Amino acid sequence: MDYMLDREAMAVGEVIFDGCQEQPVDLNISLPDYCPDIQRILKCQIYPKIGSRSISGDRLMLEGGFTVKVFYLDPGGMRIRFCDSTDTFSSEISLKQAAENAQIYAFPRVEYINCRATSPRRLDIHGAFSVCAKVVVQGHSDVVSNIVGSDVEQQKKTMKINNLVGFCQQQFSVDEILELGSGKPPADSIMRTDAFAVLQDFKVTAGKLMVKGEACVKFLYDGTEENSMPEAMEFTIPFSQMLDCAGVTDDCLCDVKLSVIGVEAQIKNDYSGDKTFFDTQIRLFASAAAYQGSEVTVVNDAYSKDFDMNIESKQKTVDNLAELVGDTTVHKSTLSVEDNTVSRVIDVWNEMSTVSAEIQGGQITFKGKYSLCVLALDEESKPFYFERLLDFEYTRACSSSGDNTKCEAQIAVGGISFRIMGSGIEAKTELRLTAEIFSRYSFKAITDVTADEEKPVARDNSAALCIYYAEAGENLWNIARDYRTSMTTIKQENGIAGDVMENRGMLLIPM
Repeated sequence: MDYMLDREAMAVGEVIFDGCQEQPVDLNISLPDYCPDIQRILKCQIYPKIGSRSISGDRLMLEGGFTVKVFYLDPGGMRIRFCDSTDTFSSEISLKQAAENAQIYAFPRVEYINCRATSPRRLDIHGAFSVCAKVVVQGHSDVVSNIVGSDVEQQKKTMKINNLVGFCQQQFSVDEILELGSGKPPADSIMRTDAFAVLQDFKVTAGKLMVKGEACVKFLYDGTEENSMPEAMEFTIPFSQMLDCAGVTDDCLCDVKLSVIGVEAQIKNDYSGDKTFFDTQIRLFASAAAYQGSEVTVVNDAYSKDFDMNIESKQKTVDNLAELVGDTTVHKSTLSVEDNTVSRVIDVWNEMSTVSAEIQGGQITFKGKYSLCVLALDEESKPFYFERLLDFEYTRACSSSGDNTKCEAQIAVGGISFRIMGSGIEAKTELRLTAEIFSRYSFKAITDVTADEEKPVARDNSAALCIYYAEAGENLWNIARDYRTSMTTIKQENGIAGDVMENRGMLLIPM
């Protein structure tokens, strides 16, 4: 005999890829004619950016470019020079299934870089960076919520689920002509550019998301004067952008992320002919996922009071987005220099950051590392470079507990301020920390139920009650199943409120 099964659907995000693919970098660079010879290399780094991401069938395609930038001292040892080399890359990754509509989270990660001058005008560079991606598709998982049958006893579990109802990803640009501040010398060339995006607010309007934020960009540039040192200048540009996000409503839990995927800038003359304008385009990538709250009832065990029952089931684990946490903290650090004395700081920036998070006792703790790179002058006004890898830890309250939860944490390094302290510097770094907190549900999901009518339950109808001596902690559901009776009637007959025996004692089992 087959039973009618009522089912409920859960809209879940299924991860079909989460990994990295390494891209080698092998270059032999000859300095352009306008660059002076190399006395000593100060800093060499790879700066990769992912420009586009797409899926065709079961293949993920990521394309972008990278720049290798080298800072060095000229033959006199008193002037910072730079050279760079730019190239493109493409990465094709095999997915475990085809995906027509997927959410792609992708970012590059520098692995290592080795750089040496084989002559005063040639550089040998070897390194690698990884292209990391996580691909999520909107899947549906059906669960049995009820078995129709007067002879069936069911054990049910109700779960609060945030269903993934929609997501969107969109590229857009913020364009602005930026002017150097008063007192800053005109620019001859841009040596290095940093940028990050800050999400300030978002609002749901008719199936769309209005996102507001700021794009923060920083330039290190070389002045027009012959013996000038590089100058740093920072700008903040407000922006708003409408994102098409089908399925999103006012009561959705929305996970919105912003990242910078590229910066282009050209130096322009002002009205007097001085080079004080930066014609800037900052390319941003916005990603949003919308979750709708609901309750799902799952039958995780059942039996028939009249027949032997055949139950097909499988173990299922669902990671449900329970909470979004975001905060900004300022981390103070002291960077000392043993062999040099800092007389002036030219620039401080970040190139690497990692973070993880865990929950315990209603608090989430972020732990991680980030780097600070410093370009400075010593007491003889000679440029030098040093960097430090710093540890940090930050704890704040959250609504989730530590039981059956997991965290996916992210970090973005914002503004960095500093002051010279003795032989080193004291820095204050803005750390923007976010985390998605998932509640993990593991349960036995019933897929099919049938009764064997040729194997009826043998009953002794001579007794209306049976006496059973239960142990403390014994589950009433298991007792009722053994006697093929109802757990509800056992509880009513014995005046028990809970589902577990609190103390050892006698039970009356209605037959």
